[in-house]
Amino acid sequence: MDQEHIAYREITPGARVAAPPAWADLSPYDIPAEANPHFIANGVCVLLDDSQIDLSEERAWYYRRAELVTASVGAERVAQFSVSFDPAFERLDVHSIAVIRAGQRIEHTTTAFFEVLRRERNMERLQFDGRLTIHVTLPDVRQGDVVETSYTLFGMRKSLGGRHASWVPFEWGVGICETRLRQRTPTTRTVAERAFSNTPEPTQTEANGIIDRRWHTKERPGVRFEALTPPWTIQSAGIQFSEWRNWAEVADTFTPLYEDAGPLPDDVEAEIQRIAAEEKTAAGRAAAVLRFAQNAVRYLAISIGEGGFTPRTLEQICATRYGDCKDKSKLYVHMARKLGLDACPALVNTRDGYGLNTWLPSGVVFDHCIVRVVADGTVYWLDPTRLMQPSPLGALNKCHFGWALPLKPGAVALERMSDPAPAHTLEAEENITLGKSPEHPVRYEWKLTSRRGRAEWVREHIAREGLVGLFKLYAEDIARRYAGAQPVRQDILSDNAELNEISAIEVYEIAGAWSPGQNKTRIFSTYDLTIRSQLTPLDAGPRIHPIYLGQMGTVSRKVTIDTAYPIKFSGWKRTVESSALVYRNELRKEGPRTFVLEQRVEFRALMLPASEADQYRAILAEMDQSDLVITGQVGKRGMFIGAESNGETSDWADRGDWFWRLLPWALFAGYVFWQNGGAAL
Repeated sequence: MDQEHIAYREITPGARVAAPPAWADLSPYDIPAEANPHFIANGVCVLLDDSQIDLSEERAWYYRRAELVTASVGAERVAQFSVSFDPAFERLDVHSIAVIRAGQRIEHTTTAFFEVLRRERNMERLQFDGRLTIHVTLPDVRQGDVVETSYTLFGMRKSLGGRHASWVPFEWGVGICETRLRQRTPTTRTVAERAFSNTPEPTQTEANGIIDRRWHTKERPGVRFEALTPPWTIQSAGIQFSEWRNWAEVADTFTPLYEDAGPLPDDVEAEIQRIAAEEKTAAGRAAAVLRFAQNAVRYLAISIGEGGFTPRTLEQICATRYGDCKDKSKLYVHMARKLGLDACPALVNTRDGYGLNTWLPSGVVFDHCIVRVVADGTVYWLDPTRLMQPSPLGALNKCHFGWALPLKPGAVALERMSDPAPAHTLEAEENITLGKSPEHPVRYEWKLTSRRGRAEWVREHIAREGLVGLFKLYAEDIARRYAGAQPVRQDILSDNAELNEISAIEVYEIAGAWSPGQNKTRIFSTYDLTIRSQLTPLDAGPRIHPIYLGQMGTVSRKVTIDTAYPIKFSGWKRTVESSALVYRNELRKEGPRTFVLEQRVEFRALMLPASEADQYRAILAEMDQSDLVITGQVGKRGMFIGAESNGETSDWADRGDWFWRLLPWALFAGYVFWQNGGAAL
């Protein structure tokens, strides 16, 4: 069936089967006899990705895709056609769902059964957007078929003022045989463009008052995306379009949406009066309002239609006592201003915020709303959607998203948020008592002190699951390592809101902690729950982009091991470092029967230069050896202990050189007991 003559057919209000718009270019594409093997993934080769945008009236976005099935697994995937739209402000025309087999086109749009689904992908996160999904399952798709689909979306949110803004990619992880992009803009409108990562040069024509710009690529290979790259780094080709002239225009558009002269309910006014009476400082008032917005208004996002960009009225927020980030920020600002505070909402991007200053100004590049408040001359960025932040303003965990756009009269530019200040965010103390023989249980104690954001995470987990849930989480982790572990104590030692610090302790008696080794030995290993998890492995080979570390500050671990017999070893003190990341590892003796392992990783910046990838790998390799392995053997010789560090061994390691070969990277402490349990020599 010719696409231009597809019969009209309603699917659901706001969606229909209809012919393509007259301005769409339906030029054919190549269908090869055999697919290029470099462009095949999951049994499919994408022959065409075609986007065409028309701004001559309301925005219309035509999209066409053609996929060649190269294996049966691919047939099942491309047989599923889905497209989503928001009926509150968008209309959908489905033009074609066709199978091309041996040169013959089989059109399914007139006979297909369209399912209309409201999927609410983020329902578990208490976010509802009201989008509908049109879905069709094609009945007969085979290897060698080409499945071609096309549709057009019309319309956009009124809150955007008719301004066009979008981001169109040109590269993916797998190559596409042909990529087309076209944008038709009236000469009376100005749409800025910014290309990233080697985007192809466009061609341009002009006729009848329409500027027609086109971009085209053929057989551009897929991109190898580097892991651990800062999330705001653009690794693939793409074009940003924006009709917003500057950030001032963005601020002017959204600022009025947060202004509300409506009265507050009596109970909220009473809370404002209470805060005014009890909190005499600006910082105290700012923190008190934050706790009210966080705890008295539960989180629920109804982002249907304009709700995705527009907060509700104060009356609605207070009446329902729920709201999303926009609602909570709006309420916070209104209360804070009544208390004499300088506060305003601020738009941020939680993923790409550090890159916003390199992008074109746009009203659609933000995904979250927080609060900017000034107290005692210091700017604080606060998030009313967070939970369990009982600390004073200076101690609680603030927002650090790179760049923010304050929504206040006169705002003309993005404002740089401060980076997180270094702090000792996680401190682990482990105390281990080894029995007289491997048959005796091992007593293992973990004390974890969490600070700042980590402390708030612990409090939030307790609020959701209770102490039982928190310690069940910990105990399950311990049980995966030591099957015979029985908790002796699980408790919160302290919760200091003033310092934003919480300490938890867990003590276990571990039966059967020693596992069989070679030559009748027994092996016991410590269990690192702190250090090793701080870094993620990095792919081998040269590096292009910086390495994202994701935190600032220090994480430390101290392991104290008390033994039943005197010990002797040389110990070590090693440091592996780079410009932004330092790892220190020390083993020392603190008494005749006590030795201590201390490890410390310091994050001095959020990113590590790509040129220091080898230093990162060296640090990770050292951290992977964070656990001590202790070996014991029952015999008549007595006790021997040895340690290896940077090629140095103790002066009597020749008594048992087998254990160097077994685990050359760790501490080896050997208990050799008298057969009848006598004292060690």
